[in-house]
Amino acid sequence: MSHAEANGVDARANILPRDIPSCDPCRSRRQRQGGVLATKIEMKESEPESSDAVHRGGSRHAAAGPAENRLFSLDFVLATLGNFVNSLSLQMLVATLPVYVVSLGGSNAEAGFVSGAMALTAMLFRPLSGKLTDAWGRRPLVLMGTSLYGVASVIYFLAGSIPLLVLGRLVQGCGLSGYGTASNAYVADIAPLARRAEAVGLFSAAQAVGYIIGPVIGFLLADSTGFRHLFYFSGGLAVAAFTISIFTRERRQPSKVKRQLATLHSRILALDALPFAWMALCMSIGFGAINAFIAIYAQSHGIQNPGFYFMVQAIALLVSRTFVGRLADRLSRAAVIIPGVILMAAALAMLPVADGFQIFSISAALYGIGFGAAQPASMALLFDRICQEHRGLATGTYFMGFDLGVIIGAIALGLVTEKWGFGVMWSVTAVCAMLALAGFLPDHRTR
Repeated sequence: MSHAEANGVDARANILPRDIPSCDPCRSRRQRQGGVLATKIEMKESEPESSDAVHRGGSRHAAAGPAENRLFSLDFVLATLGNFVNSLSLQMLVATLPVYVVSLGGSNAEAGFVSGAMALTAMLFRPLSGKLTDAWGRRPLVLMGTSLYGVASVIYFLAGSIPLLVLGRLVQGCGLSGYGTASNAYVADIAPLARRAEAVGLFSAAQAVGYIIGPVIGFLLADSTGFRHLFYFSGGLAVAAFTISIFTRERRQPSKVKRQLATLHSRILALDALPFAWMALCMSIGFGAINAFIAIYAQSHGIQNPGFYFMVQAIALLVSRTFVGRLADRLSRAAVIIPGVILMAAALAMLPVADGFQIFSISAALYGIGFGAAQPASMALLFDRICQEHRGLATGTYFMGFDLGVIIGAIALGLVTEKWGFGVMWSVTAVCAMLALAGFLPDHRTR
């Protein structure tokens, strides 16, 4: 037996076993409980069904068979299908609501405020959503989130004024906060350890499919039947996602949930997740800027239909998320995150000199590939570092950073554009993307 195996280290990956909780609260609790024996007892109690419990060291890792590494379980398929339906419902409205605001007599500023209201409320509710995800389990928050999607569609259907549309976006932002946090934590719970990055990538790829076809279907419905039928259809998709999610099985231990309830007030952020929240923030600044300004920028450079940028980006995103996750599992998380961030920065740096369809297309493809690789791999790295009982809070912290980055990209960089122009703004987003790599600094373990 090698020295690494004797000390419980996975010699193949050259890292600490990821089934042993490495976040600060778990380390402190193990110390209070008095050493290795108490740690082993706690591990046995806390993760009876977790995929993290599959491998306990060198010999057990080698003995893991195909059953333990099976990814496409019924729970995973249902969760991924529900993610696609929710994404389709959401993206149908993201693309069309600004047009609806203008049709009601609203200004461009009001249209932007309606669009940004969802990200703002999602960010504000992330800490609570993360805590409740750990306290109540993943499934209740998933069901609550999809329910709020449906309630928001009802509000849109009844709305005849901009304030009611803002209310609908606030409700949908709460739903996004709960569903996005809990569903990603749930996928981490059920995914095999050896295929965790692949699972996160495929789960995100389903969302990317909704991103591709959602705006197209949304505008087709709005143009052919009117906005009220669009809201009706979006609400129906929310009901479908709720129904699909009912059949998923909770993987949380009830006794663990009860202990979490007693300390619901204790923490609103997962400190160990802050480096990964920083990664998400830096990566999403460019994402928010593209969503807000690429159409205006492309049209100012002679591109009549800037929708092609989103289509090329989404297709590249889908391909990247579908296949690159396997590389993150077989090589390392860093081997995927670092090239992905570099591709994102290169895509954004190309935009100041973009003067035609070809360069815009290359930029869109590079950004889609880079973001599709780096973002899911950064989430997989987060799940590697956080024990199961704190994954909900950690996921909420991660997406809080992501939401803040979108807001910065859409609002703060809009001010940069007004003062110094698009060229400076795109250069700033490229620098911000590269700063995501600073998330590796607090922890030398980049697996």
